[in-house]
Amino acid sequence: MNVSEIRNRLKPPCPALDVHVHPLHCFGPYKTVTAGEDAHLLIETGKRAGVEKMCLFSLCPGVPREPTMQQCREANDYVQKLREIAPDVFLPFCYVTPEFPEESAAEIDRCVGGMRFPGVKLWVSRRATDVGLDPICEAAIKHDVPLLQHSWIKTTGNLPGESFPADVADMARRHPKARIIMAHLNGGGLQGIEDVKGCPNIVVDTSGGDPESGMVEAAVARLGPTRVVYGSDMPVRQLGTQLGKTLGTTLSLQIKKDILWNNAARLLPDWAGVEVLP
Repeated sequence: MNVSEIRNRLKPPCPALDVHVHPLHCFGPYKTVTAGEDAHLLIETGKRAGVEKMCLFSLCPGVPREPTMQQCREANDYVQKLREIAPDVFLPFCYVTPEFPEESAAEIDRCVGGMRFPGVKLWVSRRATDVGLDPICEAAIKHDVPLLQHSWIKTTGNLPGESFPADVADMARRHPKARIIMAHLNGGGLQGIEDVKGCPNIVVDTSGGDPESGMVEAAVARLGPTRVVYGSDMPVRQLGTQLGKTLGTTLSLQIKKDILWNNAARLLPDWAGVEVLP
């Protein structure tokens, strides 16, 4: 058996839609020179693993924890370049910061309303309890797009602006019409699942850390099969190990398909052009 045959056997039973991908100019071992090189490496890596579409968000080179609005705009312009190269693969999310609430809402208008980005991305500049999130959530609701919020529970202590799952739950309760993707199932663990259980407008992505036996099954059992979506956090993590969190479960084939594609497809706006699989 050659390498190509082995790869085909390890591929998922359906195409995968990864809701959590960063360009290589943010993270990773490869220092790309152009957007074209970045796009090529991401696409080829996805093809080998069976990932056909990627929700893509830049955090700027150097990943500053408190980006300026100019850095956010540059990050968004960069992922737009990647989408222009491969519009059938990349689904760019608009990166903003609650440090600048009104400017961020205007940036969402530019990227989502103008360039038709199908989502919004938040990282660690402010916790999700911060009122600076409110104009951002309202803008996402206005444009009918999901909002992906980083979260974690760190044994060493979270960063000052880093959200806990309970913070994301607070945001969801303040904005019940918002469709929120809480990042990093393994980062929040079982406590994180419980923190957001009562918030039906939150789904969790499977990224964050290495595979942990029973974690995805626990999320499905506590949240339901429609509230878990596949995310890798590539290139921080590798696609094979992150897909394994879902593919290695005892869940049914249909639930695996929903996690790998359908649940995310239902979250994205219709104009993103992502169809639900049978």
